[in-house]
Amino acid sequence: MKNIKIAFIALTVVVALITLFIRIPLPSRGYFNFGDVAVVFSGLVLGSLAQRRNFWWGAGAGGIGSALADIIGGFGLFAPITLIAKGVEGGLCALASGRRNFARWVLIVMGGAAMVACYFIAEAFMPNIGLQGAVSEIIPNLIQAGGGIAGGVLAFTAYKKIIK
Repeated sequence: MKNIKIAFIALTVVVALITLFIRIPLPSRGYFNFGDVAVVFSGLVLGSLAQRRNFWWGAGAGGIGSALADIIGGFGLFAPITLIAKGVEGGLCALASGRRNFARWVLIVMGGAAMVACYFIAEAFMPNIGLQGAVSEIIPNLIQAGGGIAGGVLAFTAYKKIIK
């Protein structure tokens, strides 16, 4: 149990740092980043390490790390949304780590789709963004989710080969 706690803290920090490392501004005053790679990777790693409650380990690392990056990066308004969106993404990826083939990919893709849906719903109700702004963010969020899935799964595959 001690190892999972250390890994959780380390991966939460990694998520925050990677999210802050490269940021490309978007029309809604949000930003495109590579944090989703770290969220997916963290979820998969923590899900493989956890004996129980693996959803919550992945959700915690993805959600807390990304929300911290929003707060540190000056996007505190998005932090609660990010906590939920990236938390669900990381949690579903943690659940996916214990599955094989089709079920694994379904959960990983559901994580990316949940992230996109959370941001869409939240942005649609924000007075300074609204429905038009939320619609304009769908494609960049889908690209970010897809890139996060591809990069996170590749990083996890490399990680598994290294630890064997």
